[in-house]
Amino acid sequence: CLNMSLVTMLCGSSFKNKGVQTLLDAVIDYLPAPTEVVDIKGIDPKSEEEVFVKSSDDGEFAGLAFKIMTDPFVGQLTFVRVYRGKLESGSYVYNSTKDKKERVGRLLKMHSNKREDIKEVYAGEICAFVGLKDTLTGDTLCDEKNAVVLERME
Repeated sequence: CLNMSLVTMLCGSSFKNKGVQTLLDAVIDYLPAPTEVVDIKGIDPKSEEEVFVKSSDDGEFAGLAFKIMTDPFVGQLTFVRVYRGKLESGSYVYNSTKDKKERVGRLLKMHSNKREDIKEVYAGEICAFVGLKDTLTGDTLCDEKNAVVLERME
């Protein structure tokens, strides 16, 4: 049965780098900005109560480590999606999943063929942290005073 609706469809090949720019432009044009998404569900580790993290540059830092990679030049890279707040390189983060504090030595913005040192990262961004020793995939990194454990990615 036809319901007379339209669906956007894009074609491309990352191997030949065809259509990739069109896809990225469509992501910007059609998908919501990181600050426009619904609040992220988490758990307060002290009270075990459900809390919601609003995606915003304001507020205390909260992010989720979603990938760990070893780089031959800098060592272990921890890829983090920042949900709230901002973080500067050299800062300490609290791993609320493991109840440990760790120092972020450097922040790197990763590109396909290079990496770029950055001074700070904001809500909605994905960044590689250098210097974390105990963090694993799925761990929540946050400010110790406003701790939260975010839901792990499946």
